[in-house]
Parts: sequence; structure tokens; C-alpha cells
Amino acid sequence: MEYEYENGGCLRSVFRSFVCVTLSLLLALHVYAYFWGPAREPLDGDFSDIRYVVTQLTRGLTEVNHKHERLKGEMERLSSALPAVAAAAERAKDALQPSARRTGQQALDVHDYDRQVADYALESAGGRVLSTGDTAEHVIYESPVGWALHVFTALVCRECLGARAMIRPGTLPGECWAFKGSHGEATIRLLGTVQITGFSVEHIPAHISPTREISSAPRLIQIEGLEFRSDPYPHDFGSFEYDKEGKPIQYFEVQHPSTKGYNIVRVRVLTNWGHPVYTCVYRVRVHGDLVTGQAPRATTASDDADLRIENE
Repeated sequence: MEYEYENGGCLRSVFRSFVCVTLSLLLALHVYAYFWGPAREPLDGDFSDIRYVVTQLTRGLTEVNHKHERLKGEMERLSSALPAVAAAAERAKDALQPSARRTGQQALDVHDYDRQVADYALESAGGRVLSTGDTAEHVIYESPVGWALHVFTALVCRECLGARAMIRPGTLPGECWAFKGSHGEATIRLLGTVQITGFSVEHIPAHISPTREISSAPRLIQIEGLEFRSDPYPHDFGSFEYDKEGKPIQYFEVQHPSTKGYNIVRVRVLTNWGHPVYTCVYRVRVHGDLVTGQAPRATTASDDADLRIENE
């Protein structure tokens, strides 16, 4: 931009120099004609010509000045618009980045997240909760009758959630896996063998929580990959902190990638955001690439016992 301003100033200087030189030559010529010329009459006509030329040159200079001012105004307008254009270009660049390779917390559209990133732990696609270890499920009504009803429904009604809530799509207030305290774990079998690249954790935002706070949200989460259910040497993918002030769905890229594929993962919740009684896990997603040639194993009737959650 500055270069064009310099060109405009240089052009004006050259034009003014040309006008001055021309006027000087014409004045010298007419002075010569006045003192040494043959007659006085042609001199008046020559001065008329000079006035005409000077008038035309003055109009041309005025027009150049007007064009220069207009050009300067356009350049200032473009300069003021450049920050907005740069910001729009940055937003477009961010939107075009591959969603599954983003680091840190996800910036995808939370309302259509499952259409943008594959979830290999999703129950409707074949994922299953195998075990919750020693984790004690939180039950609101802990009277003997309430506890008996809970145990009964857990045995006869496989649709009565528990830890399975965190691999299902519903994430309305209360549609979560609630367990006592701030420590808990769940072992999940994926729909196939997956080379895992990242995880997503979801919790409801504070503004739709009945208590207007989400201290029961998990805070520090550890993810492990297992070759079989009781694998004593699991692969540690890393520990991740869910930010309760961030977006409801947050994506984490694995800290310790593995070239090996896993079909079982263990999710360990190590701390929550301060709730003294229980922790709620609304949704956990597992992302990566299905290992080529490894088809998902079909669930049969003989698998039912293995698929039951151990602490129910």
C-alpha cells in the first residue's frame, strides 16, 4: 500500500516540474518576441494562447489531485476492511481442518457431532460395557425398598442403563452413569479392533443443569487399551482433564499413541470437579481407524453373560 502512495507522489512531482518548465519556456519565448520580435500584435495572441494552456494545465492538475484523493480514500477503506477479511479467512481455515486430527478440545458442532466423527464405542453400532470393576453405582433412593427395586430392575431389565448410559446417544440431564464418590472405572468392548487416535468426553452444560452447576462432571480421566478383558499390562493412552467451563463435548488426542489396534478400552475417572457424593459420566466416545481386515465380531447368545456389567 505504501508503495502505491509513493508512486502517486512521484507522479505529481513530475507533472508539476513539467508544467513549470513549459511555462518558463513560453515566458522566455514571449519576452524574446516582445523585445526583439518584428511586431507587437502577434504578442497579444500569443499571451492568449499562454492563458489557454495555463488554464488547461491547471484543470489537469486539479483532476489529478481529485483522483489522488479518491485513490487514497479507497486504499484507507480497504485497509480498514483487511482485519475482518483475515478473521473470516482464519475461521474458514479452521472449519476446513480434518476434525478427527484436531488436538486439544474439540471445536466441532456439538449439535451434530456424531455425524462428523466415528464413535467405535457406540452401543447401537456394537459397543458393549463389559465391567465396572469395584465401582459402586449411585442410587438416589437408598432405602431397602428402593435398593431392592434397583437390583430387580438391573437383573430383569437390560434397558435399565447403569454404565451403558455413557455409550448411548442420549445426554439429557440425568441420562448418565452415576457412581459413588469421585473414582470409578468401566471396561468397554469396541465394535472392532481400532487403532485409537483420540477420545471425546461429554457432559451437560451448567445452564441446563437443574442445580445450575456441574461439579459432578469428571475432571481427570485415564484411558487404557486392553488386549483381553483381564489384561494385566494395559497400554496407557494418557490422562486428560475435562474442562467444566469449556464446550459440552471435548476431544482429546492420545498422549501415547500405539501402532497396535485394541478392541477393549478401560475408562478410569480419577477425580471429579468437587461433588462430594457422586460423579456423572454422560458420554464417552472412542475415535480412530478400524484395523483393515478386522471385521466387528457379531454378538451371539453365548456372549450375553460376558456382556453383563459385573457389579449389577
